[in-house]
Amino acid sequence: MNEIIELINSAEDIIILAHDSEDADAVGSSYAMKSVLLGMGKKAECIFSDIPERHLDFMGKSYILPDEASLHQADLCICLDCGDLSRIGKRKPFFESARHTVCIDHHETNVGFGDAWYVDAQSPATGEILYELFIKMGVEITKEIAENLYAAISSDTGSFKYSNVRPRTMLITAELLKCGIDHARIARFLYDSEPIGVMKFKGYIMNTIEQYCGGKLNVVCASQDILDKYGIEEKDTGDIVNIARAVTGCEIAVSVRETPEKIKISLRSNGKHSVSDIAAKFGGGGHAMAAGAAQKGKTLKEVKDEVIRVCEEIING
Repeated sequence: MNEIIELINSAEDIIILAHDSEDADAVGSSYAMKSVLLGMGKKAECIFSDIPERHLDFMGKSYILPDEASLHQADLCICLDCGDLSRIGKRKPFFESARHTVCIDHHETNVGFGDAWYVDAQSPATGEILYELFIKMGVEITKEIAENLYAAISSDTGSFKYSNVRPRTMLITAELLKCGIDHARIARFLYDSEPIGVMKFKGYIMNTIEQYCGGKLNVVCASQDILDKYGIEEKDTGDIVNIARAVTGCEIAVSVRETPEKIKISLRSNGKHSVSDIAAKFGGGGHAMAAGAAQKGKTLKEVKDEVIRVCEEIING
């Protein structure tokens, strides 16, 4: 971390990026980093790939989109929660034009990129890594920073119920609670606050779960027509894979979702198989328990059939 700290200390104009289709860990980590940098008297901006999911609005809107940002040679570009440089998409010129680049991440498929990088695959969330970085930097963790880090960690641990939680996670969470955050409010927005259209859509998903391998593989799909029917956007459907994962006997859960540009794949494991290996076959990555990928130039059915075939091969040995 020392090299990263040196680059941060020596930079004045800093750009913060995270993986595309930013989730709560990406958003919370980005906002926490921006707060720290502004507190140090630096110029800092978060550039997101798109407007985040609606249920993350409670975290604020301290970001700009690529079309709103001026491409210039920043002193430093910090890439957070991004397992591969390709996952910053059309924002890559901002990374490439910076004088120095840094990567901070927790995806096990990340081999490291940038002038300096820190990847801890044992950490359940990038937010947890940032907490340790900020403490090492001597940063005072304000309530705002604590709220963003807590949301990041809570989300990527499934509200602390996933197997990636370690003792250090709970110790860090306790320190964040000491900052006076309202953890119940954060949990309500993360897990218990959905528009009626999303709720009805999830009811549809529950009724259309497909099972394979004797129920060891569960698959759900969301076409653009279905999203239009319920008046929702694809970015509001990312957690439907957990509906499939929750079925008794499931070993691997898959969601396949259609967007105008590509087909998105989300994979979850209940412990027996590594889904990061499956995601890698489709150009993606992630963790053993949670991973994802995307495919272009194919139909929803084509992608679904390919994913099912690969999963069946792994389940059947």
